[in-house]
Amino acid sequence: MNSPETDTDKDLPNRQTEAQKTREVADRLFPGEKWIKVEVGIFLSPNRAIGKKTNYGDELLDARILRDLGNTVYLTPEPRRDTGRKYDAIVGGLMFEFKNVGGGAGTLEMQFLRSRSQAPNVFINLENSPLSRRQIMSTLYGARNKPETPYSHGYDHYNKFRGGVIVLKIRGQDGLACIAVDELKSR
Repeated sequence: MNSPETDTDKDLPNRQTEAQKTREVADRLFPGEKWIKVEVGIFLSPNRAIGKKTNYGDELLDARILRDLGNTVYLTPEPRRDTGRKYDAIVGGLMFEFKNVGGGAGTLEMQFLRSRSQAPNVFINLENSPLSRRQIMSTLYGARNKPETPYSHGYDHYNKFRGGVIVLKIRGQDGLACIAVDELKSR
């Protein structure tokens, strides 16, 4: 995943390589898909719902944030026959789930845990959340190490992937924070 500080001519070869790699992954994972160019660097599956009763508006906003930092984004098709929820996008050649969190720590924890059954990587947009960076990190650490109890599921119940990254857009901060999921594991 790219995250250039500035958009310079020297970044163009890297962006072209990233765009090509992302397209190759999208075509491999969704053979025969007829991707629609929504905007520069953002492509949409025609098999994805985009109406008022969908999350498309939020997901397009998330795609723009990631695109503006040098990534190519493919918004993937909605599952039709599969019982499990598929991920939202391919970003920089990686499968990503998008989460938009406007609430507090409990909402962030639940959205992070849910994302672990959807994709190995998650982009969490916290621009509308009152949480501070410290509260966000504490919540993610707690969620990553949450044990199974008789009253609630732990991290292992939700997690279907090894590794992965969490990419955060935090209110009031320029750029993104990126954390490896495994770095949050207590030792």
